[in-house]
Amino acid sequence: MTSPDATRAKIVTAAADLFTRRGVRAVGINELWRAAEVAKSTLYQHFRSKDELVAAVLRRRNDEWCARLRTLAAAASTPEDQLLAIFDLLGQEFAAPAYRGSDLVNVAAEYPDPDHPVRVAIRDHKREILRYLAELATAAEEADPEKVAAIVLALADGAACVRVSVGDQGAAALAREAASRLLAHR
Repeated sequence: MTSPDATRAKIVTAAADLFTRRGVRAVGINELWRAAEVAKSTLYQHFRSKDELVAAVLRRRNDEWCARLRTLAAAASTPEDQLLAIFDLLGQEFAAPAYRGSDLVNVAAEYPDPDHPVRVAIRDHKREILRYLAELATAAEEADPEKVAAIVLALADGAACVRVSVGDQGAAALAREAASRLLAHR
């Protein structure tokens, strides 16, 4: 017998795969429970709605992404390189031919209501990244860590858009260079 946590993880994994490949709105509940190989009632025991499942997928992706960012930053040799590690992580992601853009941006486009729980989960993720970047900017002795964090995140998000819209796998390296130049002139 499978534990409830394992079943929940199995549902989230199946949903994440479908949402990434097809978009959230294009995937129906029946497809979700079939892909997860669980009964429909089991899906609803774990998630009261599809939106709750979407939020769980985003939270898990956030946790995984932030852990990867922290690992890369910790391995960097200088405080500035720690701050710029976000671009190294994006560079790894952009190298994948199947990269389809930021899950958060893609999902946000499908949920226009800023107060919707899914949009709240997305905003929470971005705020967590901003807080972490501000910590790194503080360690790099930046005079205005919050502003530096916002600039770095804007460049990172812009690089993701360039990667998808233009197909430029080097967008992360360009954004890293831009951020590095800006930091050098502050």
